[in-house]
Amino acid sequence: MRTWAFVPVLGVIALLAGCSVSPFNVLSDEQRIDLRDGASAYQQEVLADLVVDETEYRQAADDWHSCVSSSGAEPSDVTQNGNELTFDVTIEAATDMAVASIETVADACLPEYFDAIGRVWVSQGTKLT
Repeated sequence: MRTWAFVPVLGVIALLAGCSVSPFNVLSDEQRIDLRDGASAYQQEVLADLVVDETEYRQAADDWHSCVSSSGAEPSDVTQNGNELTFDVTIEAATDMAVASIETVADACLPEYFDAIGRVWVSQGTKLT
């Protein structure tokens, strides 16, 4: 059985960016509009007002987690890392091709449910409670 593990892209960004808002991750309204307009319908609805509140952020993380879980991957629990939510993922399958197939489906969950929402959340510098 082949085991594969990865830390989602946003998880890596969380480790690099930390909890503070810097000039490198603050988004202008124009950038937020571009993110929203290029995002999935799910994220566009959340980003309609260009703001992500904590309830929306947590729900998006949970929906991302559920999507990854339904792909056949095994996500850890959602955890708080500073001011961001993330989780690790393990994929176990009999062959490299099966791992790649599950990975493809799991990878599609981030842009469907969380990528733009997470970026806006970080840029706001809002503290998780």
